[in-house]
Amino acid sequence: MDRKQLNAKGLVRASTVLEVVIAMTIIVIVFGIAMMIYENVMRMSLSVQQLKARHILKEQLLKVAYTDSLANNTFQIDSLTVNEKVTDTLNGSHLKLVVLEAYDRNHQKITELKQVIIHE
Repeated sequence: MDRKQLNAKGLVRASTVLEVVIAMTIIVIVFGIAMMIYENVMRMSLSVQQLKARHILKEQLLKVAYTDSLANNTFQIDSLTVNEKVTDTLNGSHLKLVVLEAYDRNHQKITELKQVIIHE
């Protein structure tokens, strides 16, 4: 022990309990703010699964554009369940609304694609 830390009575200088509590409180607050920022960044970023699902839905949209069926289908692609809903927008018009939804194995919606396309 260094002699400079000892006072006249032979006691070691140390922080008070109040200083320690204040320091711990500041550390907890900073850690809490950092965790909130991290959670927001992770929630906003696109996962690989979402990117893959969007790509699959865009490919399926191209297939639907070249067919004339107005059917509602559900099918599996890789590990995704895709719901396809195709409806006419107006009677007699050449427009159809395509809604594609991708679900994972837990039946949670990953992404959705809505598009109005022209068919002849």
